[in-house]
Amino acid sequence: MQRFIRFICPMLLVCALLTAPVSAGYYPEKEHQPVDFSEMEFTGFDETNLKDAFSQMKALDSSGALEKKDNQTREEVQTLYAEIMKELDILSTQSSLAEIQYDANGANQEMAEASATIAVQGARLFDETVQVLRLLIDTPYQDILEDDAGKDNVSSMRNYEPLTDKQADLLDQEQRLVQEYDQIMSQPAEVVYEGEVWTSETLETADVEEEVYYEIMDLLDRSRYQAAGEIYLKLVKIRTETAKEAGYENYAEYAYETTYNRDYSIEDIQSVREAVKTYMIPISEKPLDGLTGRDIRKLEIQSRSGSAEILNAMEPFLRQTDPELAETFTFMSDYHLYDIDYTETKLPTGYTVGLPAYGTAFIFNSPYGDYQDYSDMVHEFGHFCETFHCTQRDIWANFNIDVGEIHSQALELFFTSYADDVFGSSGKTYRSIILSNILNSVLEGCLYDEFQAAVYQDPDLTLDELNQLFREISEQYGYEYGPNESSGFWVEISHTFQSPMYYISYATSALSALDLWLWYLADEPAAVETYMELSALSLSLPYREAVEEAGLRDIFQSETIPALAEELMAYLDGKPVQRKDAGKLESLWLLAPAAGLAAAFALPYTAIRRRRARVLAEESGEPWEL
Repeated sequence: MQRFIRFICPMLLVCALLTAPVSAGYYPEKEHQPVDFSEMEFTGFDETNLKDAFSQMKALDSSGALEKKDNQTREEVQTLYAEIMKELDILSTQSSLAEIQYDANGANQEMAEASATIAVQGARLFDETVQVLRLLIDTPYQDILEDDAGKDNVSSMRNYEPLTDKQADLLDQEQRLVQEYDQIMSQPAEVVYEGEVWTSETLETADVEEEVYYEIMDLLDRSRYQAAGEIYLKLVKIRTETAKEAGYENYAEYAYETTYNRDYSIEDIQSVREAVKTYMIPISEKPLDGLTGRDIRKLEIQSRSGSAEILNAMEPFLRQTDPELAETFTFMSDYHLYDIDYTETKLPTGYTVGLPAYGTAFIFNSPYGDYQDYSDMVHEFGHFCETFHCTQRDIWANFNIDVGEIHSQALELFFTSYADDVFGSSGKTYRSIILSNILNSVLEGCLYDEFQAAVYQDPDLTLDELNQLFREISEQYGYEYGPNESSGFWVEISHTFQSPMYYISYATSALSALDLWLWYLADEPAAVETYMELSALSLSLPYREAVEEAGLRDIFQSETIPALAEELMAYLDGKPVQRKDAGKLESLWLLAPAAGLAAAFALPYTAIRRRRARVLAEESGEPWEL
């Protein structure tokens, strides 16, 4: 996941100093400070210099100097503009450092307060920045702004409305509710069973019968679900108010357009969801066919690694894929721009953030202790590489995470080709699981988007009604429930609380990543070239436009998802992959699946997914939970 700061979405990126030359290739030239992460200190943000630059720019405007063309005034404006951008980079970096410390230290109260404070501070200062820079519009110095921001952004600034006190208050309330959720999910739940107090920790060490164990565990889960669900109801109310303040009918539409800058709407995505249900659900479990619990355990044992082993495994893969990826990886490793080892205090999250004051980025991850840590690191490196090389100031950029997630998920799939080198005889197991995970990203992305969109379109639902809604929608995506099983586990998806309406980006990007991977299997050099070109594109380019630019297929065309499913079925059946060119998809027989798919669809199909896991039957009959 690529994190973005809520007040400046995402991170501003700035040039600094690079010790080693960057090879000429796909990425633009950029400088990076050779500073080890251990030397980067969170100090909070001192507004003095930024406010002083604001005052000087306002003084130029008040004096009438901005109305006249003058070389000295131009130099002053250029200097002030550069100072403002530099200070925003420091602010953004300090916010990133606060977030990293907050997540690394179990959301402790001191860092929770610091993180909330700098988020609200940042929203206010960002608002002031835009208002000050608007003074340059329609002056002889507008070109200074246009050269950096672009004409479209300057045009948008004309109609910019300052952040109201109410909007600032809503932002503060939202931030603090998200922190309450973090606290609930990071601390052990507590219930009373037959007069005795239980937590998950005391339960694990207790000598109780199996039936009692599961009864108490269910009570603990329900307690956590209830507490988190009540927080979500409050968030829905606040976000609905935020959307209405901005003139939107509901928060889902607001987030799609303003937060994620998507070039497709809630209505557009409905056809993708339906195609996924029709064509992707029937093949989503097939990658795991034939795997046993023994296979999974063997891979888990082989893949228990710390950061050094994971980085050592990635380096040859990246070096063989592209030299620029390898150079970026070396810089990241040399300056320790990552934290992926286990500690007891870490919150269960993973992401990449920019450190624009240094011209770099940082990867944070709370590991699982198995093969997932390899794919997570490869995934986050895809984000790191884009962020590390991006030269555009994101204060002016539209942030299209759908594009960014292609970078990460496609790299995960590429890495599976090296699984035998890393995991030996368990390489095939790793490949199967990662492909299953990517397919699951498609399903889960659609599921949680459909769920959240429904909630924000009906923000007065009670928690019981909300749980029932999730149950009904999730059953359409293959979930099954026991008679008394709770459907409240949706609260475990932190994005629903922290980054609302984000999840569809996993689905759209996973579909495009699968498209790129199928190309990789058929023509590796061409696919790698396409990947590098795509990852060098600015995230300002909208998803559908970026996909078209890269030569990938448009998932909103009715023939694309059936074609992807047909090609995936061929791969899973051990046949050579023959990727259909985007320009030739109209020749597909779409009214009925191709022979391979028809055979698959004719089979009885039951998808069983509970809490993102699938129970695999071992040869002995003993269940194994994945």
